Amino acid sequence: MQTGRLSGILLPTFSLRSKTDFGIGDFGAFEGLFDWLRSARQRLLMVLPLLPTAAGDSSPYATASAFGLNPLFIHLDDVPEFQEAGGRASLSDDEKRRLDEARAAKRIRYDLVMPLKRDVLGRAFDRFYDGPWKTKGARGKELERYLDEQKDWLHDYAFFAAYSNDQQHRPWWEWPAEIRDRNKDALARERARLSRDVLFQAWRQWIAETQWNKVREQAKRYDVLLCGDEPFIIGQDSADCWANPRILRRDARLGVPPDAFSATGQDWGLPYFDFQEMEKDDFAWLRFRAKKAAAYYDLRRVDHAVGYFRQWIRDEKTPTGRFTPPDEPTQQRLGERMFKLLSEGAGIVAEDLGVIPPFVRETLSRLQLPGYKVMRWEDDQGVFRNPHEYAKVSLVTTGTHDTDTLREWWETAQHHSREAVARAYPELQGMHITGEFTPQLHRALLAAAEDSGSDLCVLPWQDVLGTKDRVNLPGSMSDANWAYRIDQTVEELLQVEETRKAAELLGQLTQAGRR
Repeated sequence: MQTGRLSGILLPTFSLRSKTDFGIGDFGAFEGLFDWLRSARQRLLMVLPLLPTAAGDSSPYATASAFGLNPLFIHLDDVPEFQEAGGRASLSDDEKRRLDEARAAKRIRYDLVMPLKRDVLGRAFDRFYDGPWKTKGARGKELERYLDEQKDWLHDYAFFAAYSNDQQHRPWWEWPAEIRDRNKDALARERARLSRDVLFQAWRQWIAETQWNKVREQAKRYDVLLCGDEPFIIGQDSADCWANPRILRRDARLGVPPDAFSATGQDWGLPYFDFQEMEKDDFAWLRFRAKKAAAYYDLRRVDHAVGYFRQWIRDEKTPTGRFTPPDEPTQQRLGERMFKLLSEGAGIVAEDLGVIPPFVRETLSRLQLPGYKVMRWEDDQGVFRNPHEYAKVSLVTTGTHDTDTLREWWETAQHHSREAVARAYPELQGMHITGEFTPQLHRALLAAAEDSGSDLCVLPWQDVLGTKDRVNLPGSMSDANWAYRIDQTVEELLQVEETRKAAELLGQLTQAGRR
């Protein structure tokens, strides 16, 4: 996909704040953000994964399915059955109190938001079930068409979600053996018993996808490309692992090998891909996943790109870990084949961060697929690279959802590192360098990204504003993770001085950077 030089921002969907949300960003907030993007001359919006997540888990990477959308992002005011029941006026006094508390919170109160949205959607579905579904009304027929169109993934997902509820969210490998092992007759019996909840799970996906299609239409009107985030692997307790144990294997655990940050590497406790087994049906599952994701986005950030070349797994025989495949030539052939497959008819960006063997980036370069240039990591033993010399086919950024913000990085960096940055970046030359994150320095660092040689420039929202609020702190278990919300509502972004001036500044820098 040829995008030319363009600039955009990274902002998770859950981080949006609007006048009509339920304490978490949702699909109804995008048009207000698109207004701000147009004012700031931004033509790309990158979001974190929108996939359904494990019950009670707020991480967008704790995926319960490789397909579908997270019902938490449904904008309730656009659900006809909710409005027909009286909308917000139909909430109980306790629900209204919890809603007010969630909306007023600086960060997402998942403990309030999750049960509230679940209950409200449940009542809206009851109205749908007893109305358009039973009477075979127009909306009932629309859902029937959706069920047929999406049956290749939705059939398994909806049952998995319903049966998981029925089993009090015990992992699927602890389910009764006949359901765990997918006995055909047992599945039919349980699907019939849970038919109403199975339909509820499918109905939520229909509502979510209908709303996301509306977001896509809005983005096209504003000339904004939507970039999704595609996790490498799916959680163990997921519809896909249950339905495809042959290719999503649980007899070893995925992670990363030892590196400069960890002497023992990392054990993610995730399943791994059996690429040899996948090859037997020409990687049908991967092709289907890529096709579905391409229907959601204009561009996809493919997470953990190195995993398509080689996976680091641990099992009882090799508790310290090993690579599969084990040899470099096979790894290189596999990765090249996988990225040709993933990029068929769609635009992708490869997340090639961390310890990456040279042949990975050589392969991506040969395939003309952009990798990442995180500016603070683009150095050779303390000598930073001039961003103007970054490869044209690459994505430049000041940080990711897992890093500290630009301001925090600058203020905590060693002074010799700050001076090294100033020597390398033309935009900083001649400036008096201190640990203070001044408006002049902020502008210069953003300009260095916009002026870089990379065709794609994506800046985290916090870095555009120069704030310290993080999205996630890897390795930590905190209710602050995945809970960041912007301070203003999207309706106010061009009215509030801070965000209006940020749009003006970013627009100027983007234009100067010829984007």
